Amino acid sequence: MKKLIEIQIKVIAVLLLLVFFSCNKEQDEDINNPDGTSNLSDTTLLDVPYGGHLKQVYDIYLPAKRNTTTPVVLMIHGGAWKAGQKEDFNIYLNRIKTKWEDAALVNMNYRLANNADNIHHNEIMADISAVVSDLISKMNDYQISSKIGVIGASAGGQLAMIYAYKYDPNIKCIGNIFGPSIINDWSWYNSQNPWLGGYTGDILTEYVGQPWDTTAYKAVSPYWNITSTSQPTIIFHGSLDPIVPVYQSQWMHGKLNSLGVVNEYHEYLAFHSFDNNQSNEVITKLVRFFKEHIK
Repeated sequence: MKKLIEIQIKVIAVLLLLVFFSCNKEQDEDINNPDGTSNLSDTTLLDVPYGGHLKQVYDIYLPAKRNTTTPVVLMIHGGAWKAGQKEDFNIYLNRIKTKWEDAALVNMNYRLANNADNIHHNEIMADISAVVSDLISKMNDYQISSKIGVIGASAGGQLAMIYAYKYDPNIKCIGNIFGPSIINDWSWYNSQNPWLGGYTGDILTEYVGQPWDTTAYKAVSPYWNITSTSQPTIIFHGSLDPIVPVYQSQWMHGKLNSLGVVNEYHEYLAFHSFDNNQSNEVITKLVRFFKEHIK
């Protein structure tokens, strides 16, 4: 009888272990199954560091039921390269979150261009690259994919385009919201702009890291870095923009077309911003475009 009881206890123990491992396996599959959804809740992490500088932080919104197929949208703020912060983009971030519930959204800060600290184009590109690398290294932790689209407004639009076209072919698609495309635009460089608070050339010099030089300025111009294999791009611009000439986006659209690059161009009766209805339409079109091309 005693031996029978011992056998029964062992059988029960084995059954309990099988149930335990079965439950754990189901939970793991629930989180990692690329064909299903997880039970993860939506999460927002603020000021995640990706470097040692105070500006090297990003916010990330992780949607509920995410898994390793969840697409990622990287957002880059504007501010003439030398001002602004990620919070400036929160209004657009919240609109995207509402219209695309399944996407992870990353809103980054970067070291701002300034001569005193020798922060220019190369340093800003290094920051964007560092954020992308950090996201990829944390794919399993965050439960997101490596499929990343990038959007930016104003100077951030230029940064989004040049980063994707020139430095990272793995970026899936680009959204440019009234960002400059042609940095080696002499008439723009050589102009006084009260909206920018002075001489445009001074601002471009601080970003590029040197005064006017055709070769150096072409090297950081999205327009001159497009190829026939460049990523799908959607562009939005105001026809009355007093800061970034609208013809730059018009020419960009024409060149993308001539090279056979998938693109859309949407022009609005607006200045260097959009009203509420226009902004809503911009985000609707941007989300649709990104859903089509982050694959």
